[in-house]
Amino acid sequence: MSARGRLPAALALLVLSAAGAARGDAAADATRAELARDRKRLVADSRNLVDLSRRLESALSQLASSSRALADVAARTDVSLEELTRREDAVAETEQEVRTLLERRRLLADRLVERRRSIAALEAELAVRKPADPVSGRWAVLMDPGEQRGVFRMTLDGTIVSGNYTLEGGYSGSLRGTLVDDLLRLERVDSRLGFSGVYYGRVDREGSGIAGTWEATNYTAGSPGGGRWKAVREEEREETP
Repeated sequence: MSARGRLPAALALLVLSAAGAARGDAAADATRAELARDRKRLVADSRNLVDLSRRLESALSQLASSSRALADVAARTDVSLEELTRREDAVAETEQEVRTLLERRRLLADRLVERRRSIAALEAELAVRKPADPVSGRWAVLMDPGEQRGVFRMTLDGTIVSGNYTLEGGYSGSLRGTLVDDLLRLERVDSRLGFSGVYYGRVDREGSGIAGTWEATNYTAGSPGGGRWKAVREEEREETP
């Protein structure tokens, strides 16, 4: 099949890969949004717990005071039954308030524990989604025009990227470049052609895809001077000797 005939298939692959990356980004964005909401709820619940604890402390102090006052008047013979009843009612009312506050405090404390569990789970989900760094690893590469396929193996050290590659047609060599934020620049040094191209790309937020353009630096007859390229992260595998 000619390069012209293969081009629609390559474009379709790029579109499908972009759609998959978009779905991944949407899922990660939803997780991050839920995490932000849970963190805000945790702050609000923590403030409510502080306020509730203060109210409970005040109610307990009032209960202790009312109980002492009841005990004092109960031992006196000059206190009327009405006064004794009034003080007993005050103690009972304060006891009920304390019970209510204790129950509310228990429910709020349980909710705080669940909030923390939810936040931990969401953080773990995002950590799993995101690789150790955005580019280190093995990448399946598709280059256009020509739908040339291959593999890039890259390692990130700070902002410096190094690695090697193999491409259809028996091409192989080394990669060197930089990663600044999500912008990748790679120089391709071929074992036969020497410094043969520069690749510019943007790494997606999940570290699972790269897309961009490339330009040739070593021109040969009939070879394209540039085009587009895309890479998809692959699972690490043992290389055969």
